[in-house]
Amino acid sequence: MFNMWTISLSAFLACIGVIYGYGGYRNNIPNGYNLTHPCVTGETWQGVGHENPAGGGARNQFGIDFANQGRTWANVCNMDSDGDGMTNGQELGDPQCIWTPGATPTRTNGLTHPGYCDKSSSQTCAGLVTAPCTSSKFNCPEATEKGVEKRVLSIPRTAVPDKETTYICMTFDMDESQDYHMIATTAEIDNVDVMHHILLYGCRDGAPVIASPRECGMSVPACQDVIGLWAVGIPGQCLYKETGFRMGKTGYKRLLLEFHWNNPQKTSGQMDGSGLSIFYTPNLRPYDAGVFWTGESNLVIPPGRSRTVVESMCPSRCTKKILKETIHFISGYNHMHYKGIAQTVELFSGDSRRYLTKDLNYSYDDPTSVVYDPPVAVHPGDSLKTTCVFRSVSSKTTTFYGSATSDEMCFGIFVYYPKTASTNNVCVTWKTINRCDIERGALMGCKLADFYNNSHPHTKMVMDKVLDNCSPYGGCRQECPAAIAEAEKHPCLAKGVMQDYLLTLRSRNPDLKTAKFVAAFGSCSCRKDDNNGELPGSHQRNNISRCSCVNSCSCDLCSFISVDDSLCVSSVYVLRNSPKPIVYCKAG
Repeated sequence: MFNMWTISLSAFLACIGVIYGYGGYRNNIPNGYNLTHPCVTGETWQGVGHENPAGGGARNQFGIDFANQGRTWANVCNMDSDGDGMTNGQELGDPQCIWTPGATPTRTNGLTHPGYCDKSSSQTCAGLVTAPCTSSKFNCPEATEKGVEKRVLSIPRTAVPDKETTYICMTFDMDESQDYHMIATTAEIDNVDVMHHILLYGCRDGAPVIASPRECGMSVPACQDVIGLWAVGIPGQCLYKETGFRMGKTGYKRLLLEFHWNNPQKTSGQMDGSGLSIFYTPNLRPYDAGVFWTGESNLVIPPGRSRTVVESMCPSRCTKKILKETIHFISGYNHMHYKGIAQTVELFSGDSRRYLTKDLNYSYDDPTSVVYDPPVAVHPGDSLKTTCVFRSVSSKTTTFYGSATSDEMCFGIFVYYPKTASTNNVCVTWKTINRCDIERGALMGCKLADFYNNSHPHTKMVMDKVLDNCSPYGGCRQECPAAIAEAEKHPCLAKGVMQDYLLTLRSRNPDLKTAKFVAAFGSCSCRKDDNNGELPGSHQRNNISRCSCVNSCSCDLCSFISVDDSLCVSSVYVLRNSPKPIVYCKAG
C-alpha cells in the first residue's frame, strides 16, 4: 500500500545486478571473441578489457586505454598497454593496424592478451602484471549434490526492440506439492550483445500470471523479493551452505524472470531467448534466506555540485523492533545510480564498528559485491549507517529519488539468514522517519490506511475543510491559513517532517481530489527549499517545462511546473517533493 516503502530492485538493477558491460565492444577489436585464457585451458577471455575473464567489474590496463581512447581500435592498436614490448595490434592479430570492424584480422591464432604479460611466452614478465588464473565458469559443488534438481527458466526467442533500454518479464510456476530450497542459480545467455542483467523475483500468492514475454517497466508490484541474479562478470550464485530460498508448498509458488536488454545502437532484427537456471533441492537446509534493505529514500541532489552527502541510520531501536534474534549477512551490495561516486555501510555492534561495504570509487556500471565468510552476525540493538556520496556537476536539474537511472537511490542490500528472525526486511529512512516506526499500520499516531482512504470520515472532513477554504489553482485565500491550522491538528498532518512525508506520498496518488487537496494545502506556503532557496520542482524532469502564474503569497520565488502551456500546479508540496505531479489546474 505504501509505495515509499515498496522498493524495486530493478532500477537498481537490483543492486545486485548492475555490473555492466557491453558484449558488443568485442566487435570493436580484432579477435574480440577468440582470445583464449592465458592460463585456464579451454576457456576464452570474454571481457578482454576487464580483470574478470567473464567481463564486467574493474578494467585491466588495455580496457582503461580502450575507454580513454574513445573505444576506437585505431587509437589503441599501436599502444603497448601491458608493457610487454608488443603492441596491442601484435597481440590481437593486427600487427599493421589495418583491421576494421567486420573484417577478418591478419592473424586469428597465436594471440596473446593485450592487458597482461603472457607468462607462457619466452619473454620476461618481471615487474609486469600477469593474468589471474581464475576460471569464469560457474563452480558450485552443492549444485551437484544428491537430490538437487535443475530447471531452466527461459523465454522463447523474442525480438529485441530497437531502443536502448527494454525490461522484459515472464512468470514461471513452481511445484507446490512440497517445499524446496533454491540453493544456486546460473545464467543461460543467448544474446550476449543485448543482455545487461537478469533478476529473479519471488512473488506473493496471487501474483498475476505473465505467460509470455512482455515489457514490464522496471517492476511488477506483486513480485518484489529478489532471489537470483545474473550480470556480466557473475558466472552464478551459490548460496551459503546453511541456507536457501524457500519455494513450493509454503514458499514462493510463482517466480518472475526480468531481463534488462541494452541496445545502445538501437539495432533492429536482434533476437534473444536467454534465461536463468535454478538449482533446488527437497533436502531443506537449516535456514530460509531473506534480503535486507537499509538506506535513504528521500533524495534531493542539487545540480552543479561536486559532492552531495546523504546519510541514513538504521538505529538500535529499529533493529530491536525488527529482529527477533541474531541474523547473519552472507553477502552485501551497494546501490546508487550514475551520480553515485562513493558508498559505505557500517555496522555498529557494542563498542565495535566494521564496514560491511566500503566502495570509495563507486561506479553504477561496475559495482562491487562482498561475500562474508564467515557470515556477519547482526544482533538486535546493533545499528547500521549508510553513507552515499553523489556528484552532479554536469546536471542541469535537481535529481530526486526514483527507479530510473536518471533518478538516484541510496541503499545497502544484504542476503541474510534466518529469514524468520526478522519481522520485516526494510530499515529505510525518509529524512528522520524510519520504516520501523510504522507499527500496526500507524505512524506517530497517524493511521495510514485511514489517511489514504478519501472516504474515511476523518480524512474526508479534513480534505473538505481545506478544499472549501483554499485554492488549488494558485493564490492564498484569506480564510485558508485558519483552515490549514485546523487541518494540522490531524495526526497525519502534524507540522514538520510528518506532514512533508505524508503529503509527498499523497501527491503521488493519481486521483483528482487528492491532487487538488495537496495543491490547496500548499497554496499559502512560501517556504524556501534546502537547495539554496531554489525550489527543486522548478527544474523537474520528464520534459516538464516552467510556467509563470500569479500568486498572492509574499515570497520572492513563485515558479510552477507545467505539462503544456495551459496547465500549472501551484502546490509547494508538489513542487518540492513530487517527481511526477498528477493533476493540473488551468493557469489563471
